[in-house]
Amino acid sequence: MNQARPSKKNIPSLAVIGPGALGCLLASNLSIHGFPVVLVDYRSERAKRLSRTGITVLRDKDGITAFPPVSASSESVGPQDWIIVLVKATRTYDILDSLKHMVQPETIVLSLQNGIGHEDILSRAVRKENIAIGVTSQGATLLEEGKIIHAGKGLTRIGPAVRRESCARRLVLLAEIFSRVGWPASVVSDIRPDVWKKLIINSGINALSALSGVSNGELLVYEESRKLMEMAVSEVWHLSRRKGIDLGLSLDEAVEKVFEVCRATSDNRSSMLQDRIKRKTTEIEYINGAVCSMAGKYQMAAPVNELLTLLVNLNTRLGWKYPDLASASTNV
Repeated sequence: MNQARPSKKNIPSLAVIGPGALGCLLASNLSIHGFPVVLVDYRSERAKRLSRTGITVLRDKDGITAFPPVSASSESVGPQDWIIVLVKATRTYDILDSLKHMVQPETIVLSLQNGIGHEDILSRAVRKENIAIGVTSQGATLLEEGKIIHAGKGLTRIGPAVRRESCARRLVLLAEIFSRVGWPASVVSDIRPDVWKKLIINSGINALSALSGVSNGELLVYEESRKLMEMAVSEVWHLSRRKGIDLGLSLDEAVEKVFEVCRATSDNRSSMLQDRIKRKTTEIEYINGAVCSMAGKYQMAAPVNELLTLLVNLNTRLGWKYPDLASASTNV
């Protein structure tokens, strides 16, 4: 197995917050290519172990171990030029104090999290004009601490949370760095359509897969799950139109896009199903739950998304009292 240690270059500093599969993957890729990056963890003992053993990334049968610095002390990390947030949506509030130690006036904070509404939370610690939002199709699975599978590559699209030319210019440089380390990326002036397309996919797949306990592809096998996906997607699609967001998709095309993702990731288990397997808190409130909250503000009904949200929350409260499922696979 190859090993690579980072070399220092006189380029802007980067911090990746979140030692999950994608956070470890990004920090490792940056480190392997010599970029000054630090991975920020909230657990000091795990941070020490990862610093000592490194992070192993498996691709097919090959593997490489990288040694990015890992720290649980945001004060010791200090101010950064770029901060990439890859924690679970449910932990966004928890990182606000850490951000205050790492943010300087021109720091750009990029959220690559699932769901919607992260910029509102992050703006409690960062000026909104310095916040960027992104959507990534990179796929990774955390096998065990410090060991991940890079299961799928895809485009990452990023854009300012609010229009600011200086932020957009700096994002171009960040996208170039991402692309150089194996994360093809591009900058868009309006990221909202991309965020909402991902929201449509997650709303259609994640909760249903968690509740049924089946892989993405299996959701297409049954008439009932196909119909529920169509109904959930329809509610999100109509809400996007009410908000004036042009997805460039008809309703039928939006439904078919979700079905295409199910086919393309047929053997995968959604991130929410993996949360169920591991008995972790899900991101339901930032996906289907967020759809319900926004629909209410526009006096629109979203009964299917509301039902899915209630059922996932109920099962979470009950500890998901199902037979255990074997763990595995890639995020949607």
